[in-house]
Amino acid sequence: MIKGIMKTIKYFTSIFFVATCLFITSCTKEDDYKKYTVGGEITYPARIDSVIVQSGNQRARLRLALGSDPSITRVKVFWNNRADSAEANVVRTQAIDTINMIIENLNEGVYNFDVYTYNNKNNVSVVKHGSGNVYGENYASTLANRTIQSLTQGANGNVLINWFSPLTGEKEIELKYKNSKGQEITQKVPADAMSTEIMDYKDKSLLSWRSFFLPDSNAFDSFTLDYSTVELPEYERQLPKSGFSEKILPTDVLEGGFGWLMPFLWNDTYTGNGFATQPGKLLPVSFTFDTGVSYRINRFKYWMPQDRIFKLEAVKTFEIWGSNNPAADGSWTSWTLLRTCESIKPSGSPVGTNTDADVAAAAAGQEFVMPDGTPKTRFIRIKVLSNWGNGSFQALGEFTFYTKEH
Repeated sequence: MIKGIMKTIKYFTSIFFVATCLFITSCTKEDDYKKYTVGGEITYPARIDSVIVQSGNQRARLRLALGSDPSITRVKVFWNNRADSAEANVVRTQAIDTINMIIENLNEGVYNFDVYTYNNKNNVSVVKHGSGNVYGENYASTLANRTIQSLTQGANGNVLINWFSPLTGEKEIELKYKNSKGQEITQKVPADAMSTEIMDYKDKSLLSWRSFFLPDSNAFDSFTLDYSTVELPEYERQLPKSGFSEKILPTDVLEGGFGWLMPFLWNDTYTGNGFATQPGKLLPVSFTFDTGVSYRINRFKYWMPQDRIFKLEAVKTFEIWGSNNPAADGSWTSWTLLRTCESIKPSGSPVGTNTDADVAAAAAGQEFVMPDGTPKTRFIRIKVLSNWGNGSFQALGEFTFYTKEH
C-alpha cells in the first residue's frame, strides 16, 4: 500500500517538473521575440520599381521610378562594388514619382548601380539593380564634324551645301553665319539631311558648323567638337526674269516679223529663237525692256543666236544703257551709258569658220562685268552698233543679269 502511494507521488512529481520546464521554456521564447519588437513591428519600404541608366559625358543619369509607397524618404545608390555612393531625399508630389539622379565624375566604362530606398526610420528596402555606359574622351576622339561635299551658289543667290554621309550617332548639325545685316544666324540641320540651303548671307562671311552626337539611343548628354569653317562666296543673285517685260519707245526698232520676239531674250531658252529686229534699218538701232525693279547690275551674260554664231545677223558690238524713268519721246536724255560691249571670237578665225572653242564659247555665253559706280536701273536699253556678217537685221539670243543687292 505504501509502495503504491510512493509511486503515485513520483508520477505526479514528474508531471509537475515537465510542466514547469515547458512553462519556463515557453516564457523564454516569448521574451526573445519581444526584444525584437520593441518600439513596434518593423516596416520596410518598397524597393524602386525600375532603374533606367542614361549614359552621359563622364557622368550618368539614373531615372528611378519610386512606385506608390508613401513611406520612402530617400534613395541611395552604390557603385564600384559599393565603394562609391550617392543619395537623394525624396519629396513626394504624386502617387508615382520619378527621381532623376546625376552621378558626376565617372570614368568611361560600364557601370552597375545598386539602388535602395529608405523610410524615416532608416529601414532599407531590397536592392534594385541598373547598368549602363559612361562615355568620355576616348569616344569623343572617334568623332568628326560632317564634311561638305560641295558648296555652290544658285541663281537666287542662296548657297546650296551638299554633305557627305554622317558618322554613326550624329544627332544634328549646327550652322552659324551672318545675314546681310550683320546679324548672326543659327540654323539647325537634321541628321538625315544631305543638303542645306543658306539664304540672305553677308558677302564673303564665314560659315561655321559643328555636329552633335549621341553615343547611344539612351544617352542624355550629346558630344560636339570645335566649329569647322569655310568662307561663303561673294553674294550675288540673278534678277528674276519673271518680272521682265517689253517697253516700246517711239524711237526704238520693232521686231522683224520672223517670229523672233523680244520676250524670247529672257525666256531661258538658249538654242531656240531669240529676238530679231526689222530688216533694212540703219545702225545703230535700239530696243528697250523693263526688268520690273530698280537694281544695281553687277554683271550680265549675253548669248548670240546659236544658229548663227559669229556670222550673219548675230550682234557683235552694242551698248547697254540704263534708266529709272525713260523719256516718253524715246530720247536719250534720261538714259545713262552703263557699258560698251563686244562679242569676242576665241579663235579669231574669219567669219563663217568656227572652231570647237568658238562653238563652246557661244554656248556658254559671254560675260560682261559692269564698272564700279554703276547706278541702279530698272529699264535696260540696248543700242546695237554692228553684227558679224553685215546682215540687214539684228539678232540676239538671251540676256541674264546679276546683282549683289539682296
